[in-house]
Amino acid sequence: MRLCVGCGERDAKSQLLRFSLREGDTFVVGAGNGRGGYLHPQQKCVRAFVSSRSGFVRSIGMVLSKEMRKCCATMIEQSVPLRP
Repeated sequence: MRLCVGCGERDAKSQLLRFSLREGDTFVVGAGNGRGGYLHPQQKCVRAFVSSRSGFVRSIGMVLSKEMRKCCATMIEQSVPLRP
């Protein structure tokens, strides 16, 4: 079970997309090493992640700027078809 950083609901790991932050502040979508977060592959969860007021992602252990969250959302949208 993992927590979606967009909607805050718990779900099976297989139902979520994983992203991680690498050195140089680059995002990797999919399986990766290091600390990462999980999102449902839904537009509403990605939008909630981007529009978060605090920007703190507990699973990564840091505050992500709005620009970084937008970059991550763009990468997710380009790599995986999102459900409405």
